[in-house]
Amino acid sequence: MNFVKTNKNLLITIIVALVLLSVIWIWKIVEIGNVKKAVEKDRQALKAQAIIKIVQSNEQQLKALAKAYVWAVRTEMMQGNINEVNLFGSDMIKEKNFQVIAIANDKGIIVSSTNKKQEGLSFSTIGKEEALTSNDTNINNAGDSILVMTSPIMGFNNRLGTLFIKYAVQLPTFSE
Repeated sequence: MNFVKTNKNLLITIIVALVLLSVIWIWKIVEIGNVKKAVEKDRQALKAQAIIKIVQSNEQQLKALAKAYVWAVRTEMMQGNINEVNLFGSDMIKEKNFQVIAIANDKGIIVSSTNKKQEGLSFSTIGKEEALTSNDTNINNAGDSILVMTSPIMGFNNRLGTLFIKYAVQLPTFSE
């Protein structure tokens, strides 16, 4: 009789142990799934932050470039050397990620562009009209990775024109 009671107790102990192990195993599977979800969420947040920082860095670099470019163009425009302005644009567009570089005169007409079809057209065909009167360098994000920069070209006491640059930001490809 003791043998049957001992076997019964052993069987109950084994069943309880198996149930406990099953519960712990299921709990750990659920916990691992939650950790994986949290890690993926953090990973996506880091990707988004990295892209934002890259775009911001490109914006700052474009603003710095605009200062030097505007000074060079200003000198040539004051001397009436539109051919030199065209050369500046032709050289710059060869650099990676530049899509369009255009200059509009003080009347809002495009006088120089790396896309020759745009020359003679109104600035409004490529940019916002308010850029023609703004005295600040402005950068707008025209999509996930396209930056549009406008900057005034000022003479000694008058506005000579407006610089327009369309630039594609090179975003990283994240490996899985």
